[in-house]
Amino acid sequence: MMKKITALLLALLLTLFAASCSADSDAPEDMHSVTVPGEPFILYVPNHWVSNTVSGISSAYYSPTEKILVSARYYTPADQALTVSAYMDTCVAGYSESLAGFALTERNDQTVLGNADAVKITYKITEDGKEFTCFQIAVKHGADLVSLHGYCPTERYELVRADYDSIVANFVLCEKSDPNGAEAVDKKTPEGMEIASADQLEYRLYVPKLWVCNAESGVSEAYYPESEKSNVTVTSYAPSESISVQSYFAQCEAEYRTTLPGYERLSESERTVAERSAYSYTYRTVVDGVEFKIMQTLFAYDSMIYSFTYTARVELFDSHMADVEAMLNAFTFR
Repeated sequence: MMKKITALLLALLLTLFAASCSADSDAPEDMHSVTVPGEPFILYVPNHWVSNTVSGISSAYYSPTEKILVSARYYTPADQALTVSAYMDTCVAGYSESLAGFALTERNDQTVLGNADAVKITYKITEDGKEFTCFQIAVKHGADLVSLHGYCPTERYELVRADYDSIVANFVLCEKSDPNGAEAVDKKTPEGMEIASADQLEYRLYVPKLWVCNAESGVSEAYYPESEKSNVTVTSYAPSESISVQSYFAQCEAEYRTTLPGYERLSESERTVAERSAYSYTYRTVVDGVEFKIMQTLFAYDSMIYSFTYTARVELFDSHMADVEAMLNAFTFR
């Protein structure tokens, strides 16, 4: 059972949904699309760059032996008044705390991406004793904030500067389709929320309407509409003998330490979910060089142990916590 839980966590880190923009048929000469489905943009790269969309992110690398990368992502802020400039301020603050050797080298608030006004930052970081030059260009596109990222060893940056310029120049903003199905509610649904769990289940998982879910999909899950798909899921486990949620997590953690790369427990706290004592365990893991933060909340009901798991990239984790708290507060057994 522990291995199944671990496999589920790893799968959730790279979950993808939705439909895509038309891409390769309109690709610029000597370029191809490396865009995953559902994005509000098309990321084109030179043909000699290798697609890395298997990671679940629109991305590519220059060669398999060097960490010369490009990627694009989007984020739909709950606060639609958030400006690109303010968003970049938040990114810089986060990078300064999470990236080794971070140093902002340039900021341009009057650049362009996808024929729209954008903000660009360039910065240096250190990884494995080597200096890297990185950039991020962000633009507001409808309700989304779209970012293009570059990552390259400083000593190799001039080699690919022309490629990066071409990638920026050919970046396309487009519309994404709405993946939401029919909205499910009942008499107890809190205002501004909908049901993300199947009708035959013994509980109700309510999520804010901005989150994407399908109550009749057979799984209790929802994700936030952004490239990294910050997500929540609810699973249950029937132990063969009586066990506390603390002991249950100890068993899970023993498995996590051997199967989740870079696993580290960050915190734990006690709370109440559906009028029952619950414990939230927050930990980190690293998948393909990307750091994720996970909060797993455990509680017992009718001889079952329930796990409410929230997963997000580390830089996005706090931005969705208000929504996650609302989900936990609204969670109920029928």
